[in-house]
Amino acid sequence: MKNYSKLAWFGVALALFVVVLGAFVRLSDAGLGCPDWPGCYGQAAWPTESHEIAQANEAFPERSVEPHKAWKEMVHRYFAGTLGLIVLALFIWAFVKREEESYTLPLILGFVIVFQAALGMWTVTLQLKPVIVMGHLMGGMLTLSLLCWLALSHSQGIKPYRYGGHVKQWMIVVALILVVFQIMLGGWTSSNYAALACTGFPLCNGQVWPEMNFSEAFIMWRGLGVNYEFGVLDAPSRIAIQMTHRIGFVVLSLYLLWLSSRLMKNRELMPLGIAVLTLLVVQVTLGISNVMFNLPLVVATAHNGVAALLLLSIIVLLYKTRRPA
Repeated sequence: MKNYSKLAWFGVALALFVVVLGAFVRLSDAGLGCPDWPGCYGQAAWPTESHEIAQANEAFPERSVEPHKAWKEMVHRYFAGTLGLIVLALFIWAFVKREEESYTLPLILGFVIVFQAALGMWTVTLQLKPVIVMGHLMGGMLTLSLLCWLALSHSQGIKPYRYGGHVKQWMIVVALILVVFQIMLGGWTSSNYAALACTGFPLCNGQVWPEMNFSEAFIMWRGLGVNYEFGVLDAPSRIAIQMTHRIGFVVLSLYLLWLSSRLMKNRELMPLGIAVLTLLVVQVTLGISNVMFNLPLVVATAHNGVAALLLLSIIVLLYKTRRPA
């Protein structure tokens, strides 16, 4: 199954690329670059010629064609579709070899991919409803994590950690919960256009604790028929989201600093400890840069990518600290 392992790792790389590409689409305001799904203005590709654009504008008068947004959305869909085919291939391969291999995880991955496609459709049809956009992001992270676990389980060179007392699996589980929660907060911040609700760092608009509206900030469902592009919340609600994300960042950073110190006490886990610490420093730098430099697209996209890498590092640690069969 050596080639199966290679295909699984290719799937991990592709899933990471799809997650980053999805962030790029969202942050460049191209989430509604195509008002329909799975096509774009009724076509398999986006309209490019003048007559195609005219026809599309006539068919979708509520959403004029913006080619610079449409191509981003469709390219993301193409790569996501390719990832779906990779997962299907992994399932078929494992099912054929079921006497030697379990096909349970590839089957679960298949269901996740199908639901992820549905979330992608709802992202468009429900006009960027924040809970759907955040769910779509988390679905991508779940796909990435499951693919990573599948690839790890077929990599013979990755052995379980020989328990030396410095690191227990519950420590990694806590880290995983905190990282997932922080990514969810980041997705909620982005989908509600609250990333720039606070100017300056560490203060928010020159205040330690500005006016905030938590009662409105975290309402998950606001009914149907609302266009959420560019957000619908008032300033205090967006500030509440941004400040919650900052508080989460402080809690997560302190915990990962402590965990890294534990990891680096063991020679076997030291490289992973260094990786976690490095990714944390990069992520903090990118987060502060987003605020200080008015959310540059490259920096904001990289912020999402490093979050995915940080999640992967925790998944690897979770795999390493599992009890051997």
